[in-house]
Amino acid sequence: MSPCPPPTPELSELAAVLGEENVQTLVRTFLRDFPISFQELGGGDRKNRHRLAHSMKSNARLMGAHALSQRMAELENRLSLESGEDITPQDLTAINREYEEAAGPLRMFVGQ
Repeated sequence: MSPCPPPTPELSELAAVLGEENVQTLVRTFLRDFPISFQELGGGDRKNRHRLAHSMKSNARLMGAHALSQRMAELENRLSLESGEDITPQDLTAINREYEEAAGPLRMFVGQ
């Protein structure tokens, strides 16, 4: 049993279906993989950045990180358009800030 309950309604619902240990595994994977994807977001071609933004959006939504998911959705939409603005330093700063805000309660949930 976790030292604290799932920090979001989305994770609580998942825990009711999948079990808390399985949800903790999903959270640990998110905490490990999101920063890696964030680093990759700064390079590569536009199509790859779009794919990463889509994946990061979906994963943040699964965790119940609504602000982060919305930020990634906006970025995904921009990157889907050839004429859309590319990723800016301000985007990266905001994504990092919103990830850290979401990650705190998630880390507590998994005991990190």
